[in-house]
Amino acid sequence: MAEQALYPGHTLGIIGNSSNGPLLVNAARRVGLNVATFTSESNSEIASLADAVFIGAFSDRQRLQAFAENCDVVTYESEHVPASVIEFISQFTRVPQGAETLTMMQDRSLERAFFESLNINIPPYATVVELDDIYVSAAAIGYPAVLKPLQKGIETEQQLTLRSQADAPLAADMLQQGPHILEATIPKAQEISVLVAKGYPQVNQLDDQIQVFPIIETNYQQGRLLRALAPARLSADVTAEIKRMTVNIATHLHYYGVFQLSFLLTETGNLFLRDLVPAMDRSGLVFDKGATQTMFEVHLHAVAGLPLAAPTQYAATVLASFDDDQLEAIRTQWLLKATWEFVFYHKSGRQISPAAGHVLIQAPTVQDALNQLSATTIWDPARPVPPTPSRIERNQAL
Repeated sequence: MAEQALYPGHTLGIIGNSSNGPLLVNAARRVGLNVATFTSESNSEIASLADAVFIGAFSDRQRLQAFAENCDVVTYESEHVPASVIEFISQFTRVPQGAETLTMMQDRSLERAFFESLNINIPPYATVVELDDIYVSAAAIGYPAVLKPLQKGIETEQQLTLRSQADAPLAADMLQQGPHILEATIPKAQEISVLVAKGYPQVNQLDDQIQVFPIIETNYQQGRLLRALAPARLSADVTAEIKRMTVNIATHLHYYGVFQLSFLLTETGNLFLRDLVPAMDRSGLVFDKGATQTMFEVHLHAVAGLPLAAPTQYAATVLASFDDDQLEAIRTQWLLKATWEFVFYHKSGRQISPAAGHVLIQAPTVQDALNQLSATTIWDPARPVPPTPSRIERNQAL
């Protein structure tokens, strides 16, 4: 719709401190937008790139209002922004993503109620209030199970994996903080990530625009992304079911922009929705090479009220993260691999992951790209991986 559109010369506000911010700034600059940012860190990378910088805490309402009033549209680039902040700044500017989805996904009870209202298959869970509830619920859910607070942590949160009944007493201190969710684990499941873009209806149209990126196969360890493979190695039936569920969820969300769904596929073909991230996810970086559009470009079109094109992948691509202790070996590959794209993280990337960067490899098939990785022996599957500070729940959960 024309009244929703951003035009070159308008100002896009970006709130948050994750590594998505600088990449979104670069995408906004390419289409002629000015960028204002609200950040708590004056020396952050996004602060050095933005046209206008507002430094403050999320509790600083006066500073938040000044930021919002200087923006034509505001977007949050991380799910860790408090929903209350988005509700507040929505009084002074337009926030296409809104606060409703963020509020729902930051509360595990609301999140699961939403999924269940759409008849979406999710891992078995129970709400627990006291220690006796653990014994009863775990008997039905089975071990191992993961105990999580009802409210998701903005950065980190305490979770506990219960591997047998003998571990139950370890939950006593956590339960003193309030109700929790006890959730079953899904062993040996294939991890699937789906990026979805939802845009406003266009001229002479009534329905919202919904575009689904090619499905990604992911590998998380200790809460951080190790691999992202696109396209995912799935059967046609599973692919069709994931897309059906994805469109159904997108249709029922009051949200405009790119968001991410993660699924688990068991060896017997059972499909579970693990979670919804109301923001751009790191797995989508695999589309920086081998696809017609990046997730940042599509997100900008969605929040700017512009038409959305279907993201198309023209080459199989694998993303593989690397750490500081792998840098020497990576430098050797830098000299040898003419077709690999090497991405080294700066300050912003280190805020949410201990990774030093990632490589993107195009090949005729995903397996060909994986064979190239394996041949280097840099990515040893037995190698320990440090945990991610801000996404600790991913691996511990499932």
